[in-house]
Amino acid sequence: MPDVRGQFRVSKDYWDFAQRIHEAAKRGDGASQYYLSIALDTCENLYRFYFIEQRAGARARIRTLDEAQQLTATRRGSGYTTDDVQDIQTRCQRIMNTKPPPFGNAREWMAAALASGYPLAQVNASVYKALQGRGNPATEASRAAHSEARALAFDAVRSKDPEVVWWLASTAAFLAADEPNEVHKRQWIWRMAACLREPNCDSMTEWKVLLCEVDSQCHRDDTVMDVIRRGVGNDFDDIERRARELNKKIDTGTIDESDI
Repeated sequence: MPDVRGQFRVSKDYWDFAQRIHEAAKRGDGASQYYLSIALDTCENLYRFYFIEQRAGARARIRTLDEAQQLTATRRGSGYTTDDVQDIQTRCQRIMNTKPPPFGNAREWMAAALASGYPLAQVNASVYKALQGRGNPATEASRAAHSEARALAFDAVRSKDPEVVWWLASTAAFLAADEPNEVHKRQWIWRMAACLREPNCDSMTEWKVLLCEVDSQCHRDDTVMDVIRRGVGNDFDDIERRARELNKKIDTGTIDESDI
């Protein structure tokens, strides 16, 4: 398979993207299953959020582009601009207006990607399990959920993929919930470790763009590392030291429970 992740990132029409990878996903390619799930989920949530108007007792109506763009003024904090809304329409309009759904549904493809052992799908499940265990941390069910979250995280991080490392920040933070002082630090340690694994923190660029839409302290020319530096404040040197130590463990396969 060609670089499915790269195709997804540059795709301007998720119908075309889904059509290219659908057969590979059905054959069991984990990357195709994962990114097909992400494309379908993006359309199901964002296109529906901006373009489908559902009123009680009435049939659903598809908003015009102008109407959808006007919603960005009333839905501040979403991180999406009027240009983003136009991109959502371009990417998702054909998929969302075709019945029955031509490429299956996002949840089933994510489950398939997890069964295939695709690292980013393992991260997705790990975050969910870690969050699931936070409600009543003293119960057996919560301990089991946290144990599953760690097991999935350990499997995923073997890929050494910067994007996997980035998203494991959420798992690490949720699992540190019983150590309040560590929650904030662990999240930034994993994010900085991911950033240090790439020349320009490429996997985190979209996160930075969305954050800067809602953070008044963020500037257009900020790098991802600038955002991290602002987020950790006076702890920057300590966070960077621990991030480099974490990366060494990732590279040598010596990650242990104290890291996640």
